[in-house]
Amino acid sequence: MASTNRKAGGTRDRMVETASKLLQTRGYAATSWRDLVDEAGTPWGSAHYHFPGGKEELAVAAVQFGSAHVARVLQECLDTSASVPAAVRHWFDLSARAMGASDYCGGCPVATVALETTPDLVDLSTACSESFRSWQCILTAALVGAGVARRRAAELAMLAVALLEGSLLLARTSRDVRPIRTAGRQIEQLLTAELLALAPHRATGNPRPG
Repeated sequence: MASTNRKAGGTRDRMVETASKLLQTRGYAATSWRDLVDEAGTPWGSAHYHFPGGKEELAVAAVQFGSAHVARVLQECLDTSASVPAAVRHWFDLSARAMGASDYCGGCPVATVALETTPDLVDLSTACSESFRSWQCILTAALVGAGVARRRAAELAMLAVALLEGSLLLARTSRDVRPIRTAGRQIEQLLTAELLALAPHRATGNPRPG
C-alpha cells in the first residue's frame, strides 16, 4: 500500500510540475489536458483521478507549486545576502538569468496565468493573488526586520513585486533582459536610500514615523 501511495504521489507531483512549466510558457487557455498528459508521460486517466475538479484544479496546484519555488528563491536571497537591498537585487538578477535561459519563453510562473483569469475562474484567480501576496509578505517581514515601519515596508514590498512582474513582461516581449536588470538596480537604490534614512532615528533611539 505504501508503495502504491508513493507512486500515486509521484504521478500527481509530476503532473503539477509539468503543468507549472506549460502554463508559464503557454498560458492557461493554450494548455490542454492532452498537452499535460503527453508532456508528463502519465496515463490519461490519472489526470481525472488526481484532479477531479478538472483543468482549473490542476492549474491551481501548478500555480501554488511555482509560487512556492519563487518564495524559496527569494528567501534564499535574503538569507545569503549582506542586506535586504542586495538580496532584492540578487532576486532580480536571478530572474533575468532564468528568463534568458528559457529563450524568453519563461518568466513568472504565476503572471502568465493571472493575466488570463476571468470571473468564473475563482479558485485560480485566488491562487494567483495569494502567490503575489506571499512574496510581498516575505519582503515586508525582511524590511521590518531591517527597521522599516510595517506600513512603509508593505508598500516597498508591493513595489518590488510589481517592478519584477512588469520588467519580466518587458523582457519577454522585447527578448532582452535589460528591463529586469534595470529594475533590479533601481529598487536596490530605493531600498538602500530608505534604510539609510533610518540611520538618524536609530542613533537617537526614536522610531521613524509610519
